[in-house]
Amino acid sequence: MFKVLIIDDEPTIRKGLINIINWKKFQCEICGEAGDGVEGLEKIREYEPDIVFADINMPEINGIDMIKQAKSIVSHCKFIILSGYREFSYMQEAIKIGAFDYILKPSSIEDICEVTRRAVMELKYQMDHQLEIKKLRKCFDESIPILKEKLLYDVIFQININEEEIKEGFNLYGIELDEFIMLIIDMDGDSKKREPYQRQLYQFGIINTVEEMFAEEYKVEKIVLNNRQIAFIVGTTKESELLEENIYKKVHNIQQLIESCFDFTVSISISTKGDQISDLHKKMQECRNALSYRFYLGNSSIILYRDLRGFYRGQDYLAFDGIDKELCNVIKTGNEEDVKNILDKIEKKVVEVNFDPEYIKTFYWNLIYEINMIRISIKSLEVQDKEMSHDISSLYRMIDQATQINELQSLLSEAAMSVVHRINKYNKKNINQILQNAIDYIRENYTMSITLNELAEHTYVSTYYLSRMFKKELGKNFVEYLNEVRIDKAKELLKGNQYKTYEVAELVGIQDPHYFSKIFKKYVNMTPTEYKDSQL
Repeated sequence: MFKVLIIDDEPTIRKGLINIINWKKFQCEICGEAGDGVEGLEKIREYEPDIVFADINMPEINGIDMIKQAKSIVSHCKFIILSGYREFSYMQEAIKIGAFDYILKPSSIEDICEVTRRAVMELKYQMDHQLEIKKLRKCFDESIPILKEKLLYDVIFQININEEEIKEGFNLYGIELDEFIMLIIDMDGDSKKREPYQRQLYQFGIINTVEEMFAEEYKVEKIVLNNRQIAFIVGTTKESELLEENIYKKVHNIQQLIESCFDFTVSISISTKGDQISDLHKKMQECRNALSYRFYLGNSSIILYRDLRGFYRGQDYLAFDGIDKELCNVIKTGNEEDVKNILDKIEKKVVEVNFDPEYIKTFYWNLIYEINMIRISIKSLEVQDKEMSHDISSLYRMIDQATQINELQSLLSEAAMSVVHRINKYNKKNINQILQNAIDYIRENYTMSITLNELAEHTYVSTYYLSRMFKKELGKNFVEYLNEVRIDKAKELLKGNQYKTYEVAELVGIQDPHYFSKIFKKYVNMTPTEYKDSQL
């Protein structure tokens, strides 16, 4: 039941409202009454009503000031003002402070019942909305572990490279990274013989073991990589020179515990220390590289990346990771402006780093090769193909002979802008073709009833897409364009005396003569009859 409070300095008004209205009919009950604004505020604090009927003119505190103060106590409450004042300024002030309605005295029972009904409807809607929000929040809270793991997976494998989006996700899911080390625990070869269900149980056991071992001192985030490997990000919110040593000791205990509880062994790789989000991918690479040296060290190994100095590892040029993918993805969309921005980003990055010139040349060569593969794929869709100004073999020679970064950047820009321009041109041509097909269909069938849905089916696109194309390319919606075609045809038919106005309406696909006259005047600024007379 919704609680109703009556506040009025006239006892007869209060008694009348309490007794005359069938409150139960509206799922309401009277919780109290008050004779002035001060007492009204006390009752509002005491009962926290859902609906308040308040007189505007009361001693001590008037209705307007009382509602202003009461809003902070019962924000959900519907305040209905009762007043004998008809001045607009009072109504304006009531609206300004958020009153639900303004009823003039004397009021009919019907008016009070109607405003109560509407207030109850809105309260119910608010309650349903709040319940829905609670359900959604509960579902979201329950999904956070899955969403968090998905975000981390996308970051460590650079599926998601949008820095702003990643930081937003970290804040939303409460992921804190100050100092951290990454681990990968890999079930050794024998585990492959296990049943899938058994391996899932083992993974669950490994996750629990790691989380319990680190729980007191560190924050742990886990990412299941596949049915044999699990990555863990082990972090701390305070700097620690002994972070690696402490984690190594715990990892050794974890390995022994797992192997004593389960009848298989695990190998564990440990990265060096990281301290920012951009390090996650690097540390993942370190763990995977370290794990590959199990070939030499055997199963049941704990491999620290820092211990691989004695092995040939090659150079981990990770600073460019992701930029090549980002450029290729944007080229495929045909967005020339975004391609220019990423090209600038690449040039800036190359200038900042101090890499071996041969590596930089290889980076540019590989990226131009990827762009060329996109060019080949778009070429197969085009009727005629204009090659890049340089073929691939000459590009390779030019890259090899380049002595400055700006020469390499120029070659990359030429290749990227050439391909993105072609994709942009192809996309626009495709859009124009779809729109032209729609226009042709309208011009051939304007005499019949045509719907946007029917037109979308004819052009094999969604109604939303087609509607957007009409508005974007022609500056008018589908109905406006159809009406223009029909009115243009009607003007031609009205020039002679061959047809009457209602016959012209039917001939252009409009069955209602009155509606035809209305839209004809809208587009031509005169009625069909006036237009017909003007042509004589």
